[in-house]
Amino acid sequence: MSSNFKKIHPRVDIRPYKLGESLPEFDCGKSWFNDFINTDEVENYQRERLGKTKLVYFDGEFAAFFCLSPNSMRDNDYNEEEASGASELYQGPFDMPARLLGHLAVDNEYKGEGLGEYLVKHIVADTMESDTPFRLVILHSHSDVVGFYRQYGFTRAFPNGGGNQNTALMFYDLGRLAE
Repeated sequence: MSSNFKKIHPRVDIRPYKLGESLPEFDCGKSWFNDFINTDEVENYQRERLGKTKLVYFDGEFAAFFCLSPNSMRDNDYNEEEASGASELYQGPFDMPARLLGHLAVDNEYKGEGLGEYLVKHIVADTMESDTPFRLVILHSHSDVVGFYRQYGFTRAFPNGGGNQNTALMFYDLGRLAE
């Protein structure tokens, strides 16, 4: 881990969102994330069991959030080379167990503090330590943050196009950490 990670760690408190919890106003500069956390959308997401939202407090102030849920990635969703021959593990359709990082947003006031990097590394480490045997961390990244996730080891699932036109499916192969 970077020295920045060690500096930030004691300043961060990650808590689960609780149904009915009132949150301070949040603005990360992206309306879809702001709408999610500032409206009943977060409540509905949690109530409908689509995933778990985690609230991130930095020096005691609400600074970020992320959502996690179990998922999978089909063998035709990734480049076999990049997934170390995963399709050879099983003949036929093969779903790689994955943890979906549904949202990750940092409030504008806390951008530049290294909180995004800290959270990505925290999520990867937490997924590795999970009792559920996830092989991948996956996410749907908007084009403006593909580079951000790439610098922490995420790979585009469709390196030569394909996938959704609004987002890029990306994955982090936890199997390479176990080697």
